[in-house]
Amino acid sequence: MGDAESASRAAVALRGLATLEGLFKLKQTSLLVLSMYAAFIVAGGLRLPLSFHVLVVAVAYIAIAAVTAINMYFDRDIDALMERTRHRPLASGAVKPGLALTVSLIMLAASIILSILFINVYYAAAILLGFLFDVVAYTILLKRRTPLSIVAGAVAGGAPSLGGWAAAAGSIDVNAILFSLLVVSWVPPHIWFLASYYADDYRRANVPMLPVVSDHTVTAVGVGLGAMMMAYSVAGLAATHAIGVAAALYGIAAAIHIFKLAVEFSTLKSGHGSFAYKAFRRVNMHLGAFYAILIAEKLLGAA
Repeated sequence: MGDAESASRAAVALRGLATLEGLFKLKQTSLLVLSMYAAFIVAGGLRLPLSFHVLVVAVAYIAIAAVTAINMYFDRDIDALMERTRHRPLASGAVKPGLALTVSLIMLAASIILSILFINVYYAAAILLGFLFDVVAYTILLKRRTPLSIVAGAVAGGAPSLGGWAAAAGSIDVNAILFSLLVVSWVPPHIWFLASYYADDYRRANVPMLPVVSDHTVTAVGVGLGAMMMAYSVAGLAATHAIGVAAALYGIAAAIHIFKLAVEFSTLKSGHGSFAYKAFRRVNMHLGAFYAILIAEKLLGAA
């Protein structure tokens, strides 16, 4: 009986963790938190107390997870129509929408208040910026109306980097903008390759993502432009000596690789979906690796 009860409790705990992961998309959230933390470290975060590091990371997780869940509240109807997303907690009915929205709004408000009280107003402003562009502009106003909606989503994706830099530096300068622009330019390749793979899902949900409403060569042009903007951002950060040689070389190489993926995608006669998914994974890998190199550079430089 004891073993059976333990197994039952473990199963319940695992289901609960899976529900939380599905509601807050912890993998995506972690990548955005990493973008914030990399900017924080590069802007001088190593000189700050460990407790402050813990605070900025914890607040970032709370804020980004909250915005993610609020997005899913508004997207639950189209999520239920898509094979990729129909098992998400709100789309499947595993979590009550009203409860998810209430908890998420409390989390968002708490993150802003904590930022104002214990970090700075710029960090709080970055959280608010991310919410406005991700939930209001992207999800509510544009996602179901225009294939260029991801532009607003990209600005939201750059908000954590903006906040991370401001948390360490106490201000927003050109390097903060360049760090933010790096993510802004990464988002279109990320989402358009993914949308190319799941094009049928988006058609079923009547969401006009660019790969759904246009030829794949148009998507390739958008991805290529994003790669060029990434290279520009990295070059700018290198020119101001905000990043080291290793990070600069990797960042430029990553942008060139993504550009080559766009060119190859544009020339495909078939197999766009399978290629797009592999490209999507590579784009994600490049951003994570770039931030890891940035942090390693600063740690080695401080040693």
